[in-house]
Amino acid sequence: MDREKIFTFKALIFDLDGTLIDSEPYHLQSWNRVLARYGLKLMDEEMIGRVGGISTVKISTMMCHDQGRDDLDPVMIGQLKTDVYRSQYMEKVLPFEGIANYLKEGRARGLKIAVATGSQLPESEFILKKVGLFPFIDTIVSSDQVAHSKPAPDTYLTAAQRLGVEPGQCLVFEDTPLGLQGIKAAGMTALQVAKGAIISDFILP
Repeated sequence: MDREKIFTFKALIFDLDGTLIDSEPYHLQSWNRVLARYGLKLMDEEMIGRVGGISTVKISTMMCHDQGRDDLDPVMIGQLKTDVYRSQYMEKVLPFEGIANYLKEGRARGLKIAVATGSQLPESEFILKKVGLFPFIDTIVSSDQVAHSKPAPDTYLTAAQRLGVEPGQCLVFEDTPLGLQGIKAAGMTALQVAKGAIISDFILP
């Protein structure tokens, strides 16, 4: 992977959970506390990775439907999960420094910077401020700001529109297959990351 090529793009867009910040273990713990309360099958690391990027309500709807629990309110379950994460775990989240450094260097070189996340805006802003990355970011596009969250391309396309950059001039850092699907649909180039490191060459649309 040609490191300098990263900075030939006009904008860098970063997924949040699992890409910029090491939060997925805490999301897993939050989900399992709520799922256990309602007798639903617990998640494991493989599953939390598979649904990464999908909005909380979509995940809870899928979990209830797949387990035949139409008696449960997925919106309420999703809100409970969010409440547990915010109250018990969010303060513990740390950045992946290697990926965060690309964000900071991109900003220093004059590139536009966005975060495109399946999380909601309040928790995204809180965490980015907590880990010191908020001042480097031009815009945050969260799942509660778009009609169709990941794997639809809306989150990425909205980020490009706000930055005033054509999709083809955007490079996106993303850790999940569903996110990569949305990036391709948006006509953007991607780099796949895992546990704070880039694990792919440039993935063209």
